[in-house]
Amino acid sequence: MEYVLSHVGAGFCNGMTSKGVLGTHFKASSFVGVGGVRTRRVVLVKAEAVSINPDIRKSEEKVVDSVVVTELSKPLTPYCRCWRSGTFPLCDGSHVKHNKATGDNVGPLLLKK
Repeated sequence: MEYVLSHVGAGFCNGMTSKGVLGTHFKASSFVGVGGVRTRRVVLVKAEAVSINPDIRKSEEKVVDSVVVTELSKPLTPYCRCWRSGTFPLCDGSHVKHNKATGDNVGPLLLKK
């Protein structure tokens, strides 16, 4: 697990690591300063790595696909970027369900001939 301590006004950090998407939890605190009330927000972000790839070719150390664009059979070919496609590496539209469930905005990579 990774921990990030961030001094911010009203927001918090969120992002990704090499292990995957980070889930974030945050806790804000304030204190009274000398000479009056002074509020300072300290946000502690606890990040938990979540696998992006649920089950595609998990026996491989790193999933890599190469495409020779001139050899594509269609003028426009969509490739999956959400890791949910049943026809991976080609896109089957699974990102639509994934986006609705997670609030994400991922779409396919379109290769043009």
